[in-house]
Amino acid sequence: MSGEDELPAPRPQPHRWLRAAVAVAVAGALGVGGYWVYDRVFEQCADGVRKQGPQDECVGVTDGSYVFDASLRDISHQILAENRRVAGSGKPWVSVAYLQPMTTGAGDRGRDSIRRELEGAYLAQRELNDPQRGGRGDSPQIKLLLANSGAGSAQWEPLVDQLKEMKDGDQHLVAVAGLGQSRRTTQEAVDALREARIPMMGSTATADAINRPGQTGFWRVAATNSDQASAAVRYLRTLQNRPGQRPYRVTTIKDRNEQDTYSTSLYRSFSAASARHGLKVTDLGLAYSSADPATANALSSLADRVCADRPDAVYFAGRGRALRVFIEAMAAAGRRCPTTVVTADDVVGVFDMPESYESRQAFRKVWERSRVTVRHTVLAHPDQWTDTYPGSVNPLPQFRDAYRQDIRRLATELADGQAMMGHDALLTLGVAIRDGAGRQGNSPVTTGSTRQMLLQISGSKPVYGVSGPIRFDDRGDPVGKPLALVELKPDGSYDFLKVVWP
Repeated sequence: MSGEDELPAPRPQPHRWLRAAVAVAVAGALGVGGYWVYDRVFEQCADGVRKQGPQDECVGVTDGSYVFDASLRDISHQILAENRRVAGSGKPWVSVAYLQPMTTGAGDRGRDSIRRELEGAYLAQRELNDPQRGGRGDSPQIKLLLANSGAGSAQWEPLVDQLKEMKDGDQHLVAVAGLGQSRRTTQEAVDALREARIPMMGSTATADAINRPGQTGFWRVAATNSDQASAAVRYLRTLQNRPGQRPYRVTTIKDRNEQDTYSTSLYRSFSAASARHGLKVTDLGLAYSSADPATANALSSLADRVCADRPDAVYFAGRGRALRVFIEAMAAAGRRCPTTVVTADDVVGVFDMPESYESRQAFRKVWERSRVTVRHTVLAHPDQWTDTYPGSVNPLPQFRDAYRQDIRRLATELADGQAMMGHDALLTLGVAIRDGAGRQGNSPVTTGSTRQMLLQISGSKPVYGVSGPIRFDDRGDPVGKPLALVELKPDGSYDFLKVVWP
């Protein structure tokens, strides 16, 4: 890599008192020029990226030339190289911003999940830009921009303001993809982008409430929480209906944190689907709040109650990191009762956190002692499409090959579905962008034309993504998209069990 291609590391953060003192002194001495110097030295991380919030996170939009986190260095460099190739190609181009919390906090998905999602989006960018890879034309070319909303997406507001300024301007921004986890800050960012009429394509945000009746502008390739909960209920119902077997008892554990729209939506969806499909659920009143301190104490108490009552299955309406704490609690002496936990796609958080190899191995032993079996729905799994995409129609083998050759990582990293969902989010936007450009590829593409073409992706005209055929209802949610049921093992691997339907 040449010197001009070296990616800058984030600068050390100066103390706020020093910054304030220098700001007063310099601004007083130099006026407007002093403010410019202060902004460049203390506030600006890179072009389009500035320090925001109490933690001075570097928030904003980059073409890959700025690296938000060391774990994203390789993929940022690959995206930067492709963006530079597009800029020098002489062909018309537009840009799509991929919005995620890339400086992650305690409640966010881990760095590896974000990395894999961006890797999938990059492969879609290459597929869209090279006719030999995708056969989807090559005009306009697609630039992929990285948009960091900060830990917990708490800095969504300055980021959205920046994206609004880029709308149909010199950066030719026509859409936003990604949009992180289902939480209040994500909802606020979606609402602001919707008001600005910037079309969005969610990758893994699953809470039903993100799309409300009568609203448009937010589409997603991920099955909603109601679909995931319905698929889990159908699976559990088959276990309750086995002839000649003793009654199969199901109960729930729920997170009472109303700020976490994923968990609250999941519990409500599971309750509604149980009533709809006739699943008998024993309510033991098992609940905790991830918003309050001593969550581990609460989950320890719940582990005692689960082992005392011995349900056959527990539907865990919470996030993966809380489930990890529950597994640790179940491993305590005097518990260790055989328990099957069924849950949804955020279970990836059980392992998706920075930890040493020794810590990971220690947790593996703890899980094995706990006697907890975890089965859950995932948004996509590479073994899911053997029957759904027969023969040459299946796009997954080509994607697998590209992941191994271009990303240079093992195909086992595809098992959690994150790369597949990132790919399909950008691919679907790319199809709408190309449709807006017309057969000759020379019609102007805007946020408005992209919105119009997204509205055309329906039952008769699906996009054949690697996560399955993608078609949308009137709200922008995927229609008839099956899910994979997998078993998550203590070593972090996934065993594919079956395809399940909402």
